[in-house]
Amino acid sequence: MKCCPKDKNIKKDWMEKLESESIIVSDDTVIEISNFCKVFSSPLRLKIAFLLNSGDLCVCEIVSILKEKQNLISHNLSIMKKYRVVSSYNQAKYKYYRIERVASSFLGNCLKLQTDKIIL
Repeated sequence: MKCCPKDKNIKKDWMEKLESESIIVSDDTVIEISNFCKVFSSPLRLKIAFLLNSGDLCVCEIVSILKEKQNLISHNLSIMKKYRVVSSYNQAKYKYYRIERVASSFLGNCLKLQTDKIIL
């Protein structure tokens, strides 16, 4: 059994209704969202994001907290910056990173979903 109508007149009406009710997202938008989500597929990047969600930190602070190598933290921060999950600024001789608002909101929603899952 197929769900698509065989009659061409019905099919045309059906397609118009389907298209009018569908949310069409451009390929560029889908790719951008996909890349944004891929950033969070790494447990280390996810840990960094949750740390930065609590406040701005410099690389040395992140290294100290997560007990990872500095070059590994810097590499992952550069990926996160590339996809606009974090931004950076210089203060004295240190580079500080902060989570971007959209990423912070995304993390909050993830935590809420996880909490709801546990409650259910």
